[in-house]
Amino acid sequence: MFKIRIADISDAEELFRLNEEFNGKGATQLSLLKRSLECNEQEIVFIARNEKEAVGFCCVQIFKSMCYSRHYAEITELYVNDKYRRQGAAAEMFRYIEGYFADKNIAGYQLFTGGDNISAQAFYEKQGYVRSDEIMYRKRIGEQV
Repeated sequence: MFKIRIADISDAEELFRLNEEFNGKGATQLSLLKRSLECNEQEIVFIARNEKEAVGFCCVQIFKSMCYSRHYAEITELYVNDKYRRQGAAAEMFRYIEGYFADKNIAGYQLFTGGDNISAQAFYEKQGYVRSDEIMYRKRIGEQV
């Protein structure tokens, strides 16, 4: 099966390759990805590997607010390479992540996905996530990549 763990700097090149598959070439730079792995205290990156290579990743950010005594974890990115989909890598990552945060004052998890991403919606529901009626607004600043 797949081995899941927290990513570290030694995973940077494989994560960069996977991120380019997911978000497209030029979404970030290898140097920025390395810096984030080294010192981003808000985000934890989890990596899924088989015997030979990295096959997927999941980024989780913790949101803390003065308004609540417990925190929320937001799954901001989830990607599994096409040839490894429907083999359990994403589900294993979710189990690992939920176990990792079990004793870290997390009240729950949230994530966003596209309205037309039916397969992702089905996957999330299978993992116990419930669709909410919240509406997300965005305001982009500067040039769009």
